[in-house]
Amino acid sequence: MRFAWASALKDLRQLRRDPVVLGVWLGFPAIVCAMLLFLFGRGDTTPQGKLLIVDEEGSLISSQLPGAFSQGELGRMFTVEKVTRRDGQAKIARGDGSALLVIPKGFGDAVFQGTPSRLRLVTNPAQSILPQIAGETISMLPEAVFYIQALAGDRLRTLASGTQPPDQVVAEASVAFNRLGTQLSGFLDPRRIDLQTVVTETSSTNTSNIGAVFIPSMLFLTVLFLAAGFTGEIWKERRQAVLRRLLTTPGRLELFLAGRALSLGIVLAVASTGAVLTARLKLTVDAPAAISAVLFTVLCGVSLYMLLQLLVVYAPGERAAHVLTNLLLFPLAILGGSFFPFEMMPQWMASIGRMTPNGWAVAELGAILAGKSNPADAMLVSLRLLGLAAIAFLVVTRRLRKGFAL
Repeated sequence: MRFAWASALKDLRQLRRDPVVLGVWLGFPAIVCAMLLFLFGRGDTTPQGKLLIVDEEGSLISSQLPGAFSQGELGRMFTVEKVTRRDGQAKIARGDGSALLVIPKGFGDAVFQGTPSRLRLVTNPAQSILPQIAGETISMLPEAVFYIQALAGDRLRTLASGTQPPDQVVAEASVAFNRLGTQLSGFLDPRRIDLQTVVTETSSTNTSNIGAVFIPSMLFLTVLFLAAGFTGEIWKERRQAVLRRLLTTPGRLELFLAGRALSLGIVLAVASTGAVLTARLKLTVDAPAAISAVLFTVLCGVSLYMLLQLLVVYAPGERAAHVLTNLLLFPLAILGGSFFPFEMMPQWMASIGRMTPNGWAVAELGAILAGKSNPADAMLVSLRLLGLAAIAFLVVTRRLRKGFAL
């Protein structure tokens, strides 16, 4: 066992003498995470878009439509800008807007008279969510006009007939609208239907912050880079005849390989501890869950290293090993939720990604940090990883002894 420790210390000293390599392995995921956080923000992400409105009517009714997009949640999503038809068409053509709403002349009279009128909505094909929200909001307008006509259509048509109505008609209309408001108030004040909500289970707010969602993904991107970087060292040691000389010494290849895994585990422990401490700032992670997350990350990293090392030692050459590692690394990172969390992927892609080794581990790590991990499931995952790592360790050792080291 002393030989394994000596081998691990040798690898750590080499990393200390070449901090640039270690900085690349650890720094690239951190840079990717920072860029994604800059793009998506630190809190809940709300779509932001611009609604262009061409008001050719200029009436009281048409002036109320922009207000529907300036209040509540719609006000957070849309910035309303009034434009001319020509400017609006030019802006939507070059993608400077989510949708263009054209209110034609005669729209107000059509609402009062109950006659047909058509609003035109031009959407930006480069966007999907915001134009759909704008279309759904506009589609609710005919229903609102229908109910207004059903309740007070006769009096509205009288007032909008174009002639000055007699004072008696105006007074009767005022009394009718007042009575209508009084009747509706019987349903609204007090409300005939009162909704009461009872929270039976408090949903976790751990995923409400986009930075918290990226923490497990970026941590496993670091794991993949470290594991891939450590696998490449075996070809350098073969080229320098280290493995050949090792066969003539009392030191065993098994302990040499175990030392390599041990040094990787130490580096992973340091890196994952920093990531978990960051997670404790973003999430409500208790101490036992944080320790479990660090141990689980180290176990996953060493297991992935052994699986990648199995691929590297059977490659026909050093360059081929490097190419094969990259060909496997980046698809695993993309599908396995390391570049983008599963919450941001299409459902079919997330389903495939959760079946990859690192995607499987990312999902379990997210559950551990969120406090939703089942100890039995975590133990089962750990045993599977240990089994895979043990099999890969035996096969790699056999390969090193039988032909690779010579």
